[in-house]
Amino acid sequence: MGVDIAKLKIEVVELMKKGKSGDVGKKLMDAFGKIDSSQYQPFGEAMKEAIMVDPQAFSEKAYILFDKMMRAKNPSKLSEYEKFFVQNFCKLSGEEFAVIADGWVETGKSQIAGNIFVSNFRIIATGVQEAKAARVSGGGMFAFLSMIQLGSYAYNKSIMDQISKSLIGGSATMVNYGVMYPIKGCYAIEQEAKGFRAKINDRVNYKIDVPYKDKKGKEETADLSVSVIVNINNPEIASLLNKIEQILRANAKAA
Repeated sequence: MGVDIAKLKIEVVELMKKGKSGDVGKKLMDAFGKIDSSQYQPFGEAMKEAIMVDPQAFSEKAYILFDKMMRAKNPSKLSEYEKFFVQNFCKLSGEEFAVIADGWVETGKSQIAGNIFVSNFRIIATGVQEAKAARVSGGGMFAFLSMIQLGSYAYNKSIMDQISKSLIGGSATMVNYGVMYPIKGCYAIEQEAKGFRAKINDRVNYKIDVPYKDKKGKEETADLSVSVIVNINNPEIASLLNKIEQILRANAKAA
């Protein structure tokens, strides 16, 4: 469709180096509208390179612009691409995504809707966090609230650090895309029917203690309540929820 991906890759990397993340989002959005699935691999490589230059700037500007505009213009194509990108560019060594589905994740009044990816290490939700608050308690609650708002990179970084420490060798390079939720050491796991029209279970709820540092560098912990929701129209919803619950229980805190 006439997109020079090699040129795009050079341009978005240079723009990220100049601190012009918003322009990167616009370029990616324009190019994405002109490609088909045969170009997802090189387009994904260009996006990954841009992310790795400055994960925070990309996450808080380029990603939000790209996601919001493309989700409004062509949600099915974006969903298809997200599944390709996460599985091919975000997967960690030894990671397996057992559940990939249309759905969303809620943390109190905070919600991110798009695709959900549930692996043996973590949960990733794609989309932009539409939130003013999240339900947390424990030390430094209000500081942690500000991190969760709008899926900020500071929140994702705290999750990436936690996951990295739990992996063999204690380190892992992660491509920051979407919003991550930890599962290691989770508790209070249960299925629930709560959503609109939900006469059967439509979600798995759990709690997780998330360590982070406050503004003074002091180690704090906040307990985060998470609901992983599968679209009620999915004919395999019961099976998917059972898989999610099984993964969470395999990573649960020892009684």
